[in-house]
Formats: sequence, C-alpha cells, structure tokens
Amino acid sequence: MPLPIQTAEFWNDTADQYVASAEPFTAMFCEDAAELAQIEPGLTLLDVATGPGALALAAARRGARVTAIDFSQAMVDRLAGRIGELPIVARQMDGQALALDDASFDRVCSVFGVPLFPDWRAGLAEIARVLRPGGLAVVATADNGHGFGPNQFLAMAREEVTGVPAPVEMDAWAILADRDHFAKEMRTAGLDHIEIHERTHVFEVDMAVFTRDHPMILRNPMLAGLAEADRDRTIALAIERAAGLSHDGKARLPGTGRIATGAMPRV
Repeated sequence: MPLPIQTAEFWNDTADQYVASAEPFTAMFCEDAAELAQIEPGLTLLDVATGPGALALAAARRGARVTAIDFSQAMVDRLAGRIGELPIVARQMDGQALALDDASFDRVCSVFGVPLFPDWRAGLAEIARVLRPGGLAVVATADNGHGFGPNQFLAMAREEVTGVPAPVEMDAWAILADRDHFAKEMRTAGLDHIEIHERTHVFEVDMAVFTRDHPMILRNPMLAGLAEADRDRTIALAIERAAGLSHDGKARLPGTGRIATGAMPRV
C-alpha cells in the first residue's frame, strides 16, 4: 500500500504548502538539471513529476518545447497558471505508466520525483522508453535516505530520541542515494554513459512550519511508527534544532542532491 506521500491526494492537499516552503529550494536543483540537460532551442523535453513546474519553466526558457506531467492535478494546475506564452503543455499523468509514445522526446528529466514512486524502477524504465536514441535523461534524488528540510530535521531528532537511525520509508531514497547504485539503476533502465553529479543548496524553511500542528510535520513519514511520547519528543527536538539554525524567521539547512545523466543508446 502506498505511503501518504506517494499518493496524488497528499500532493493535492499540500500543493500550496509545497510551493511556499519547498519549491524555493527544489527549484535550484531544477535549474541545475536544466543546465545538465544541455538544452538547445527546439528540443522536445518531458518533465516527469513536474510538481508546480520549476524544471519545465527553466527548460522552456532555455528554448525547449516541454511536456510536463504529474499525477497530482493540483500541481498541474499550479504550473498551468505560470506558463504564459512559454511552449509548455501540462498534463495529469502517472509517471510509472506514461501515456506517451516510445522514443518521442529528446530529453527526459525528473527532479526528486521518481524516488517517490511506489514502483520507481518502472518510472526509470518509462523515462528510457520515451527517450529518443541519443537523447539524454536527467534524474535527481537526495544524497540520503530521508530527503531535505523538515525531513532531515525530524530524522536527526528521531535518531537522537530513540538511539537508532530513522527508518527509510521508501527504498528508492536509500538505494539511489548511493552513487554506484544510482548509476547501476540507470543502466538497468536502459541508459548508458552515466554520470553522477552533486549539487548543494541551502533549504530555508519558514519557522512557521515547525509547529506541532503543521501538515508538513504532522504528516511527515519520519514520524511513522513512533509511540506517542517519542513522537512528541521528536517533534519538540526538531523544532529546537531548527530554531538553533534560524535567522530572520527561517531555519537554514544545506542539502545535497545527486543528479544522474544518462544517454539512450543509438541504434
């Protein structure tokens, strides 16, 4: 059964909170990915799990003709409101089973989307399937098994409270965090000439997020399975640690992403 964070309903409900809290951080990796995609004017590009569309917008501004998909209609709607005159088509679609033709895009990108899929290997295989021979795939994940921002604060707090590392709720996060495993999974999907790049940016989280009743805390997978007392202590400690790294009402925590590039073999 999918975790809440792996459902469209979760992202429909939290789309506005994501835009306000997380997108300023993830959008920086989207710019990195767009640069690594080596976009030339007129290339076709698919953005898988586009969210509110930071990568789609970055690619279109570089001259790509973009199709952007997400299983969350709320996220698709957020992007649709930003497109303006840019050559972007935004569609609701499951990245694990793309309703798109084989070999139909010059570039396929996904930033922090595929690791959230229940069947993330299917997501990687679909990226390769719709990529033209000689085309380039760009896929980003975190360098750790927990993600960024509130997740990192809560994972660190949970380990301190319980004395054991926080469990990895989604195996893709742990597997793809390892450079060699990430490269292997890209090759298994059908890509070659794999390179793993690292980029680090600072996640600025509004301290208003670090309250006991905020959805990004209450529904965070880092709290799953905790007894009530440990859950309360973990939240309290995460809030304390965030406050210690805060300035002007924002907690700042560096986060590193791994961005894999791989080419579709030519026939």
